[in-house]
Amino acid sequence: MNRSGFTLIELLIVIVIIAILALIVIPRLMSATRKAREVSMRRNLILVRQAVQRFQADTGVYPATLPDLVTYGIPNGWIDGAAAPVPLTTFKGPYLVISGYSDYPGIPLNPFDTNAPPTVATSWDYDPSTGSVYVDSTIVGITVQDNTPYAQL
Repeated sequence: MNRSGFTLIELLIVIVIIAILALIVIPRLMSATRKAREVSMRRNLILVRQAVQRFQADTGVYPATLPDLVTYGIPNGWIDGAAAPVPLTTFKGPYLVISGYSDYPGIPLNPFDTNAPPTVATSWDYDPSTGSVYVDSTIVGITVQDNTPYAQL
């Protein structure tokens, strides 16, 4: 008797093997996605910090807000974070020009920002008196792979 087809046991063995392979592969893909977001977040944080430092090196003061990094001109009476006037002669902005989706074009967003829609204010914490930029502290419970809280990067 010639049979054409597979028995139920053969089909079940194939399904079990596929399920085991899926259990091995899927967590690795999820980890790769998280690592990619972490790399993007760290790169964006470095870009924003470097822009703040260039602004300070040119003008001698820190920007009052992060959106000041992407402006092309200084309005009259523009004040920095320490309530001091920004010298018009030394301003060479914009200090941060990259493509991306942001409420202020040019300022990268944190890929872990879960606000809808994410904004510069919800992506980064900025202290205009010191020029310090950190990951927004309201993104709680999220840590990088080495268990460092994002707010401490």
